[in-house]
Amino acid sequence: MNVRFRKVALFCATAALAATALAGCSGDDAAADGDKSLEIVYWNYGPAAEAGNKSTADQFMAGHPGVKVTLTPVTGENWGTYYANVATLIASGKHPDLMVISGEGAQFVHSNKLVQPINQYLEKDADAKALTGDIAKGLIDGFTVKGDVVTLTYGWNDMVVYYNTDVFKKAGIDPPKADWTWADFKETAKKLTADTNGDGKPDQYGFTWASNEIFPGIMPWVANAGGNLTSDDVCKPTADSPQVNKAVSFLRDMITEQIAPAPMPMSDVFTRFQNGQVAMFGAGRWPIATFLPAGFKAFDIQLYPKGDTYKTVFGGAGYPILKSSKNPDLAWEYQKFTVSNEIEQQYVGTADKPGDSIPSRRSVAQTISKVGVPPANSDLYYDSIDKYPTLVPYPAPAKYSAFESTVLRHLQLIFAGEASVSDGLKNMQNELNSIVTC
Repeated sequence: MNVRFRKVALFCATAALAATALAGCSGDDAAADGDKSLEIVYWNYGPAAEAGNKSTADQFMAGHPGVKVTLTPVTGENWGTYYANVATLIASGKHPDLMVISGEGAQFVHSNKLVQPINQYLEKDADAKALTGDIAKGLIDGFTVKGDVVTLTYGWNDMVVYYNTDVFKKAGIDPPKADWTWADFKETAKKLTADTNGDGKPDQYGFTWASNEIFPGIMPWVANAGGNLTSDDVCKPTADSPQVNKAVSFLRDMITEQIAPAPMPMSDVFTRFQNGQVAMFGAGRWPIATFLPAGFKAFDIQLYPKGDTYKTVFGGAGYPILKSSKNPDLAWEYQKFTVSNEIEQQYVGTADKPGDSIPSRRSVAQTISKVGVPPANSDLYYDSIDKYPTLVPYPAPAKYSAFESTVLRHLQLIFAGEASVSDGLKNMQNELNSIVTC
């Protein structure tokens, strides 16, 4: 990844938007000209991204005759590189009205003045109070930067522990309870680790985690140790804090004690979990979109174990209104539509075709268990954000792509035993000092 290129692209994008602003806030002009069009950019991570965005756009146009919505796919190997590529797109002269972001992008779009906050719409729109009253406060807070609400989130995922019910049953272990501790977790994982082929090495592990993302990797452990990877204002890194050290040491010890294998890409985690080679792993709701269509239902979920505290770690997605928009009022109508009952219900899905996110509207999310979509403990998804403290802010500085790649690189060295936890986190901190700034 070329950090220098990202900085140049970001500078150009900001300059391009400044030029757009100088040309006038053109929403009124667009309305006067009768322009009823919207352009939306989204991360094209695969066929599901295109299908999901197209479905929403088509439904919006069906309910708003005369409106044309154009979708512009943007590539990226992760959210961070997607944001950089959107910045480059805008710098080239494109003026999209909305873009899809995850929670990691809130700081990026806000600090670089790419987005028009929706506070005024929330205050003046008659529908807004009912909408926000049906959305957990944590989901609003997660997309609020310095008092500015960047967007409403249409879908989200929290970090929970998935466990293979067949493996638990075979080992004679009761399902985990919500009040379990790190010590309980480690003891359970140890009992679920086995050498089934007699070669002296485990081939069934109690737990593993994703190597290619921070979110389903170390963040739940860091949060439950009472820490974070950045300061509360997301202006300074805190990677070498005692809390982060405690969380990373716990995971490193799991590898050293052969209770967990080295972390691996999430796709490999899915395969090993279904095969019974891994008894537990952490993720959001998205794994069910792989498990259920494949006929795999031997799983349930539970909260992460409590450390010095417990906090729900979550991330969501939304369609912020960009300052380059010629139709901000129409863009707001589109953003509202993404959290309408019509759209939210699609994230519930069915047992054969489940949604891969949790609906942001509480009233809709609570229907998941009622329509019989596994797992059995699915009410836990929304309860975790309604009934427990949340990790806010998610550590997502404006230079998130560089931040994420730096954190993952140093964690790889630590988990591979090529650096001690203390030295590895100190090196991470030193490198992040020039990346996490305000």
